[in-house]
Amino acid sequence: MRSLSKLRRRTFLSAVGLGIAAPLAMKMARLAGAAPGPRPTRLFIMFIPHGFPVEHFDPTTGNGDFNLKAKGIGGLAALEPYQKYVTMVRGIAMADGATNHPAIRAALTGFSEGGTVDSIDYVIGQSLGVTAYALGAMPYSKTEGFSVDSHLIKHGGAWVRATESPVDAAADLFASFAPSGSTTAPMVDETSFQNDSLALTAKQIDRMRKRVAGLSSEDNKLAIHLQALQGLVGSGNTGVKACATKPSLPAVDAAAAIDPLSDAQFGKVFAGHLEASAQAMLCASARVITLQCLWVNSNMLMNFAGGPGIASEHHIGLSHSTAPRDPYARAQAWFFQQLADRMLSVLNQPDPADPAHTVLDNSLIYVTTEVSDGGNHNSDAGKTYVGGQEIYTYLPQILIGGAGGYLKPGGRIVQVTDDRPHTDVLASIAEAMGAPVRNIGSKPVSVIQELKA
Repeated sequence: MRSLSKLRRRTFLSAVGLGIAAPLAMKMARLAGAAPGPRPTRLFIMFIPHGFPVEHFDPTTGNGDFNLKAKGIGGLAALEPYQKYVTMVRGIAMADGATNHPAIRAALTGFSEGGTVDSIDYVIGQSLGVTAYALGAMPYSKTEGFSVDSHLIKHGGAWVRATESPVDAAADLFASFAPSGSTTAPMVDETSFQNDSLALTAKQIDRMRKRVAGLSSEDNKLAIHLQALQGLVGSGNTGVKACATKPSLPAVDAAAAIDPLSDAQFGKVFAGHLEASAQAMLCASARVITLQCLWVNSNMLMNFAGGPGIASEHHIGLSHSTAPRDPYARAQAWFFQQLADRMLSVLNQPDPADPAHTVLDNSLIYVTTEVSDGGNHNSDAGKTYVGGQEIYTYLPQILIGGAGGYLKPGGRIVQVTDDRPHTDVLASIAEAMGAPVRNIGSKPVSVIQELKA
């Protein structure tokens, strides 16, 4: 204890000696000697029904290279700015024999009809001691209500009706935050330090880094923050958001007066949920979020305001269409464009709780669905026929982000043995989040080792 106090005192005096103001010098002293903890991982799950037409979405060239624009219209092209974070797992099939649209109930639980287990988001949340938030952009007829076609998320033994209003979702996600414009102290001291330090000159930062190296091991929070600061100042970056108060949420505000169950308002509802989720992940006010987009058998017209402009139903009109399936591909590609524009772009900045890495480095975005091919209604992996042409289909499993260093850098395909159960993907996600599982329900699971760094 005495040596730590001495280290902090010497750090404070060193900072003051370089002309650094006393309040900031005090923050440096508090960080000095503090060993870095585990990286602050976040998980975002996005479910999109009806699968993706593989002839437009499989990111594999003829010679096996990874290319997001490799097939058809390039359904994953929106992810290209973040390609180094993208991993596609091929060969996966639904576990427990679940197939066709009812497989939605197995997507996150691992069992047909959900079995007796909870969805993986809840399992991870319980292990970490955090809330698993369930959001839904899933308009349906109020007379029909929340039915088995909507069942994806299971918490505490019961199917969860996801929060449909982005306004209500934001209220939950930021419940512990002060309103915008208040003067409440920042959430974490590291964040406050990072923002206050941006006024320092590059020379001051460099000199302080050398002083820290001379006082103690490089392996401490102050050293990491100073290194991150040096990179920010050198690149002209404006720095890290403090998240001292609830952030501005214009897309959420735009959804305040609309009916979240209206098909015509789907674009605004989806945008609001993505914005609230991205900001909550940035501010570390939520670590586990699931967003359900639509429900199986949803026949919503895809010509809503801000959408892909396709006057066909998402289920019968598009996913059941025969080749060429360009409209179907454009409809599904729209979801990835929104994900890129409204979430990935936000997360691709220094993490307020770990400024040596971006939030995207520390996050895992999992995009999944219930069928391998909407037209064939299969949920397995192998050869099938589309428009008379033989193609290889599989249950799409897309991972984006670094998961706090757990995932091997992306921009790649991971091919597994055909029909490997998707519960192994769920097990890999759980381990990446620091909540490993050996069984899902009554069945053993194994981590996909090829995913790991």
